[in-house]
Amino acid sequence: MASLTGVAGWLLMSSAETLVERTPLSQTLIGTLLTAVLTSLPELVTTLAAIRYGALTLAVGNILGTNCFNAIVIAAADVTFRGGSIYHAVTNQQLVWTVIAILLTGMLLLGLLRRERYGIARMGLESFLVLVVYVGAAMSVVLL
Repeated sequence: MASLTGVAGWLLMSSAETLVERTPLSQTLIGTLLTAVLTSLPELVTTLAAIRYGALTLAVGNILGTNCFNAIVIAAADVTFRGGSIYHAVTNQQLVWTVIAILLTGMLLLGLLRRERYGIARMGLESFLVLVVYVGAAMSVVLL
């Protein structure tokens, strides 16, 4: 399964590169929206299954654990990048997404600290704000 996942990841990246080359879509748009959403689908399925079975701590741990693991992936990418530090190759658009990711994670953590049963639309206020900020950021990448 690990080999299959590795091959699927390679194919996804090859497809993303082809999309960037053959369409007017930017690398940031493909990377932060399309690729990110597609590679996060397993976490979504795991989280929804955990919620369905009542394992709420597992669901939250999956989300936050994935976020932490992705930070390690960036460090590993920096080790393998031969052009110096990978952080110097980051564009301003990617920096904006980094700030958005920090903001979203902070909102989720506030939701863990300040717990409420219902806020807006039968979800916590923090979850509602996360959705609003993410959709707004995604729209800005698509439109700009």
